[in-house]
Amino acid sequence: MKEIKNPLVANIDRSNGNIEISIAKKYKESEEATYKSFMSVCAMDDKALVDTSKMDKEGTMAACGMQYDKMRAMINEVGKGGLTEKQKKLPPALQKAILKKMKEDGKLSKEEEEEAEAKLLSKDDQKKKEVAVQDDMKVVEKPKQTKVSKAAEELPADTKKKLNKIAEELDSGVKAHASQAKRIRDML
Repeated sequence: MKEIKNPLVANIDRSNGNIEISIAKKYKESEEATYKSFMSVCAMDDKALVDTSKMDKEGTMAACGMQYDKMRAMINEVGKGGLTEKQKKLPPALQKAILKKMKEDGKLSKEEEEEAEAKLLSKDDQKKKEVAVQDDMKVVEKPKQTKVSKAAEELPADTKKKLNKIAEELDSGVKAHASQAKRIRDML
């Protein structure tokens, strides 16, 4: 997945016969994490914040960017002791980013943030610990000897090498998927 960046804005001032061009980031540094979280949620779930189901990648990013601009005031509202009622209707990942921004801006204490995050999760979610697929698997201390069929024993050496290569490719594919899953979890 491509990294989501804070868009740049160019301002052109043509007063007094002079031309002044300034280029700056569209959102403040403190708002950047919220923007990235919004864009991630919007791009990953076609109907979460705006319907992007029939759009390509560029169309999705443009639609999500426009939706962020529309919702920006509501997202940046500061609720008393946590999220506003409108913010509570947003996806959980975005709610967490809003709470984090409030805390960084000094508008929310650590206790208020923890209390608001606890309200975010249902009671079932609070008890559960997220477990990655590879963490849920059993470690086999003494694996059983694999049984080799008579047909497999009779395979030519070059065929065995090809099958071994295919098995190695499958192993590397599993590792790649695990690392991609970790990156996605880190984004949330």
